[in-house]
Amino acid sequence: MSWEMAVILGLTVSLIAFYALGSIWNRRIQRSFWRELRTVLKRYSRRVSFKSLGSSGFKAAFRPPSGPLRKVEVSLVLLAREMPLYLLAAYATGRRDMMIVKANLAGKPDFQLEVFGRGARLEKEITVRKELFKPVKVGGLRRYVNVLSDKPGKASGFLSGEILECLTALRGCLERFSVSRREPHVLIACRRDESAIGTVFRLLEATAEAICGPELTRGRRGRR
Repeated sequence: MSWEMAVILGLTVSLIAFYALGSIWNRRIQRSFWRELRTVLKRYSRRVSFKSLGSSGFKAAFRPPSGPLRKVEVSLVLLAREMPLYLLAAYATGRRDMMIVKANLAGKPDFQLEVFGRGARLEKEITVRKELFKPVKVGGLRRYVNVLSDKPGKASGFLSGEILECLTALRGCLERFSVSRREPHVLIACRRDESAIGTVFRLLEATAEAICGPELTRGRRGRR
């Protein structure tokens, strides 16, 4: 065998091995994340639809039988660990595994809000109309996030209590927290962190209660 063929064969075997190891790595991450997520979802619905995205992640969705949440979708989006060069480039540019929660509410929000974690890649990728969105004063939270809204005064009052507590707790992994008049009404995007799943859903519940009113939320909390 010539040295050229030996090099080609070696590269081929290496790529196959990297692909297999990367796929196994992602599958293990999925199983670990799903175990934690499933425990949280049991509080909301007995029926959860699940769609696998292969080694890239999965989507889970449910419709709570009561309360202000009408439809909730949770996505786990993983980096392509099967491709080592892509993985290195992704880490170099700040990309990470993501958990994304989208929800529709019983009532439509009457304001729009965008909260971006400091240095979050999504802030650079998402275009916000500067003539419509203005900075919001949020006290000490400004050290960790950038906050914009079309109604800064209303948003400032909204970002208090449990919502403020959850955002502060998520400051290490939060990429984006959005409230919109259009569906999905609420979007929460965080870097993957199994220990933050419960806090993300606390934030979702607190947001739904603040927008739709506590009377719609009592039934939901009674199931805990």
